[in-house]
Amino acid sequence: MSVRVALFHVRTRRPAAGAAFQALLDELNASAVAAVEQLGWTATLHAAAEDSEMSLRRASREADVVVILGGDDVEPSLYGEPDRRPERPRYQRRADRTQIAVVMEAVRAERPLLGLCRGQQLLNVALGGTLTQHVVGHRGGATQPYVETVIPGLHDLMPGVRSAPLCTHHQAVDQLGRGLYALLRAEDGIIEAIAHETLPFLGVQWHPEHPTAAAEQLTSLLRTVHRLGARTSELRAADDPHGPSRLGDLHRFALLRHDHLTGVGELARDTADLRHQRSP
Repeated sequence: MSVRVALFHVRTRRPAAGAAFQALLDELNASAVAAVEQLGWTATLHAAAEDSEMSLRRASREADVVVILGGDDVEPSLYGEPDRRPERPRYQRRADRTQIAVVMEAVRAERPLLGLCRGQQLLNVALGGTLTQHVVGHRGGATQPYVETVIPGLHDLMPGVRSAPLCTHHQAVDQLGRGLYALLRAEDGIIEAIAHETLPFLGVQWHPEHPTAAAEQLTSLLRTVHRLGARTSELRAADDPHGPSRLGDLHRFALLRHDHLTGVGELARDTADLRHQRSP
């Protein structure tokens, strides 16, 4: 059976002033869908600011993997802070709240989840974390919005990937949410990837779905998070095969943190080996 991937983006249309930003997001979203299909999996795309919360929750429940895509700044009241941005484009409040609801559905079901850029930030906020509202050096200008970012340890997460990570963000994870830890940091200390201690969740701050990178980067991350989901299920069953899963009991699996982090690289290396074996 094909792996079902539900991708949650912000919206399909904006006023004229936001047309260029919408076009940029549309390109990224289309590339993400194409990467899922490249794996032979099934992709569905859902607009968090336009679809009903009920339909979004249903899409999450029916998926094998959930992906929260990039987009607008996250409203700071959701993590208890005022707006401190030097420039203040509008928030997408409905999308913030419905995508957080999708994250919590994944928490309850222990469903594999991958957050990209805004998606990493929303994952962190949903679990009680905060954001740095403005950072410099991680996005370009109007004609070239992306910048290549040096991320030490990147190839431990994505072995064999040759394309550079491309960023276009001015916000970043600050205080980590419950159960989350920093997996990778840029050279300036900005958190570029996060993972969860007990759940099959990954977040990255760059754009692996960029059209020049998705065939390598996003497919690698999707396979990794899917296999982390299978591994999490195995760990739960081995811990208590006759009892229910106890979500929220983070200390119960605290000693698995190092094993989980190592497993990310091991699973990704397995994926790289498999891809090499299948290549002509």
